Amino acid sequence: MDMCSINPNYLGKKYRYAYACGAHRPCNFPNTITKIDLESKTAKNWYEEGTVPSEPFFVPRPGATEEDDGVAISIVSEKNGGAYALVLDGSSFEEIARAKFPYTIPYGLHGCWVPKA
Repeated sequence: MDMCSINPNYLGKKYRYAYACGAHRPCNFPNTITKIDLESKTAKNWYEEGTVPSEPFFVPRPGATEEDDGVAISIVSEKNGGAYALVLDGSSFEEIARAKFPYTIPYGLHGCWVPKA
């Protein structure tokens, strides 16, 4: 696991969930996005053959009362040179949406989220 992020509302506080890049073996590069539950010591993974996701960033839902109520966002590079933004539900870790870019985006390790306000 590498490049972890958490719900930014929990920075400096006790938190339960972390979102990170991981590896679906055999491989020599991060190729999964993983939600780690530090209490139950379990993990949920998103994986798609032939892709390399960047560091996931957790964005809490405005007004959320649960730590994992929000979305994890990552830019995913495809082996054919394509790329898309991936949005995963923070709780179930199921895919909510993906937005394909009309151009190539080179792989980048780190992600970021810049709120509009």
